[in-house]
Amino acid sequence: MPEVEVKGTRLYYQQAGYGPDVVLVHAVTSNQAVWLFTGLVDVLAADFRVTTYDLRGHGASARPPAGYTSAVMAEDFRQLHAALGLGPALLVGHSFGGVTAVHAAVLAPEAVAGVVLSDTFFPGLRHVEPNFGRMAIWADLRETFGTVGADLGETVDFARLFRAAADLPPDRMKTLEDVYGAFGRGWLRQLPKLAETSCGDEVLAEAGLTADRIAAVRQPVVALYDEFSPFLATCRWLERHLSHCTAEIIPGATHLALVENTPGFTAAVRRHLRRLAGVETPAPGPPAEPVRS
Repeated sequence: MPEVEVKGTRLYYQQAGYGPDVVLVHAVTSNQAVWLFTGLVDVLAADFRVTTYDLRGHGASARPPAGYTSAVMAEDFRQLHAALGLGPALLVGHSFGGVTAVHAAVLAPEAVAGVVLSDTFFPGLRHVEPNFGRMAIWADLRETFGTVGADLGETVDFARLFRAAADLPPDRMKTLEDVYGAFGRGWLRQLPKLAETSCGDEVLAEAGLTADRIAAVRQPVVALYDEFSPFLATCRWLERHLSHCTAEIIPGATHLALVENTPGFTAAVRRHLRRLAGVETPAPGPPAEPVRS
């Protein structure tokens, strides 16, 4: 897998396809494999040059002890963008990947043509989501980890999650891997590695991406939020405050539409990217001749 170095931190990336540039930015605790696993890269590569990469501390990329705010991640993107010679790119960001994408639109507007968000929570909009700490997703995670004797606490605490995973003996980690299956196994195995960093605390920092700076984004933004998302108030806020925002709800998903409703998510992302890039839809062919017996 090819790599670039940004300020001494090695980032691994992959590219596929030809056309306008699209960059996929994964969530915290995930990695670029999620886009390949769901087939999104193959679908988008028919119309775009698609770049995926592992955020610092994730996947195959280097894991520095600190530097995990969205501001640092946005700077990583800016340097990756420059190193690869990309044109103004459309960014697709899931969860924290969306925070990074919007922060990049603020800090490096020349590199960002538009942003597609997937169920993103912004620390700078915490006031919009007063129940963030007690969201149902965390409750489900706490219950599952509780079956192997790990206590994650009542409210969202990534640092505690990472440390709890690191402290699990191999047999209990294996039990969790069996629960989460093939897709979740890679996610679980990454958690102990992040315990060695400040990621757990830094990803929930506002890091300069205030509500005012989010509202000032002038690039087009597509807000894809899940039907049962804990962040629907954020979706409504974005619709009201951004000058060029289109919102759409992905049915049947709670926070992971890309795996919970892969066909619906993939179709929506492709449709919006094609619209933003001005990729023409092929004209329909001539009507079929009637069948004569």
